Amino acid sequence: MRLAFPIFAALVALSVAACGSGSDGGDANGASAPSPAASATAGTGETETATAEPEPTRALKPITDEDLVGLVYWQEIDFWNGYQGLLRTPPESALDTVLAMALDEDNAYLQYLIDFAMVPVPYSAFAYELLLSTQPPTEFPILGWVEGLGFRTPADDSATYLAFKHKLVRGIQEQMGAFVDPAQPRTISAQEVVWGGVRVDGIPPLESPHFLSAREAVWIGPDDLVIGVEINGDARAYPRRIVDWHEMVNDTVGGVPVSLAYCTLCGSAILYDGRVGDGVYRFGTSGLLYRSNKLMYDRTTNTLWEQFTGEPVWGELVGSGIQLKFLPVVHTTYETWLKAHPDTLVLDIDTGHNRNYGEGVAYARYFRSSQLMFPAPDRSGPPAVKSPVYAVRLNGEVLAYPISLLRDEGFLHDDLGDVRLVVFATADGTGGRAFAAGDEEFVEFDPESGIAVTAAGTSWTVSESALVSDAGAELERLPGHNSFWFAVSNHSPSYRLYELPSS
Repeated sequence: MRLAFPIFAALVALSVAACGSGSDGGDANGASAPSPAASATAGTGETETATAEPEPTRALKPITDEDLVGLVYWQEIDFWNGYQGLLRTPPESALDTVLAMALDEDNAYLQYLIDFAMVPVPYSAFAYELLLSTQPPTEFPILGWVEGLGFRTPADDSATYLAFKHKLVRGIQEQMGAFVDPAQPRTISAQEVVWGGVRVDGIPPLESPHFLSAREAVWIGPDDLVIGVEINGDARAYPRRIVDWHEMVNDTVGGVPVSLAYCTLCGSAILYDGRVGDGVYRFGTSGLLYRSNKLMYDRTTNTLWEQFTGEPVWGELVGSGIQLKFLPVVHTTYETWLKAHPDTLVLDIDTGHNRNYGEGVAYARYFRSSQLMFPAPDRSGPPAVKSPVYAVRLNGEVLAYPISLLRDEGFLHDDLGDVRLVVFATADGTGGRAFAAGDEEFVEFDPESGIAVTAAGTSWTVSESALVSDAGAELERLPGHNSFWFAVSNHSPSYRLYELPSS
C-alpha cells in the first residue's frame, strides 16, 4: 500500500521550504525547473503548473532522540489481516521528522528510513520515495542501500537506534520484539537484522515428525531431492519438497536429538546436535533475518542463533561459549540415497500442515532467479552469489567446493594446515561427502558404487559415518552441507574457496 499522492506532494513541498530559496531554480539555460510538488502530482489530474510556488509551511524542528523512538506509535499492526494498521494516518509531527531525516546532509538517519521502507508501516511509501530521491541510484533499491552500508558491528548501533529497532520489531509482533531486547548481549548489529515477512514460527517447524518406510512412501519420486542423514545406523531421508516449507525439523536420529536447520534463502540445510552440556536445545524460526540468513531461536532461553554458524548472537546465551556441533548430511536424489540405504525411513508427507508439497513448488521463483531477496553485503566472487557449493566445516574454517567442479572432477584432495581431506561427489552430482584422508592418496573414484581406490591399490567404500577400507580401516567423515556461495562469504569468519591447482 502506498501513501496517497496529495499527502506525498504536500510533504515534498515541505521539503522545498525546509531547504530554503537561495537558488533561483533555473537550469543552465535560465529556464524555470518544475517544482518537486508539481513533479510529484504529475498524472494525478491536478492542475498545478510547473511554475507554481509551494505553499508556505513551518520550518522543520531539530530531530531529537525522543522524536526518533516516538516515530513508532503503533502496537502490533495487523499485518496478517489486510494490513489494517496501514489505514492509520501518521501524525503530522512524525511526518515532519521523517522528512527531516531524509534531508540530513550527513545521512545520519539512513538506517531508520531503510527500516521504514522494508516494513509495511504507515511511513513505508513515503520513506521509500524519499530514499529514491536522496540516495545514489541502485539497480535494486533497498537491497542496494543496505548493502552499500557494508558489514556492521554492534558498535555501529547507538542506544537510540537500538530502542527504535526494538520498538519497531515489537510493532510487528510482541514475541518477535523480545528477541531484539537492547538490554541483552549481542554479537551482531541491529542494523543488519531485518524482518522476513512472517510471524514467529510462521514457517512452522516440524516437531518429532512421523516417518514411513521406503515401501510406504509411495508418493516420493526417484529424482526428488532429499537431505540424507544417518546416525548410529538410523538412516533418514528428509525430502526437500517438504523441508522447503518448514525450514526446521526437531528430531531424534539414532538416539541423538538433532535439529535440521534449513535456510532456503541460503540453500543450506545444516544438521546440529542439540545436546549442549546436560541440556538439549530445540529451535524455532524467529521471523528475522541477518544477511539473508534465517535467525533461529532456542525454546529454552529465546536467544537468537545464527543458522549458518550454530552460535547464539542475541540474548542471554551470548558470551556463554556455546557452539552447536555440526553433523554430516548429504544432499542427493532419493534414488541415489535409497540405493545406498534400502532400509531408510522417509519423512511423512502427512505433516499436519496444509501445504502444496509438490516437487519444486516452494520458493520456485527464488530458486530459479539469480538474485537475492534480502541484503547480503558481500557479493564478491568469482562464484555467483547463488552458485551452489559444498561447505566443509573443519577446525573453525569453512572450505567451499563448487558443486559443478566437484561433479566434473568426481573427487578433490585438499589440505587445511596438517589435515589432509578428500571430498567425493554424490552419484547424482548434486552434493558431496568429505573425509579426513590421512596419508591416503586417492587416484580413482566411482560415484555409482561409492568405491575409491588409492595409489597403493587399496579400495575404500563411502558410507555416512566413515570411509571404510577392504581391511576394515576407517577414515573419519567430516561435517559438511550444501550452500549458496554468498552464505559462506557473508557468514563465515574464516573461509576459503577451493580452486583446482594449476598444472
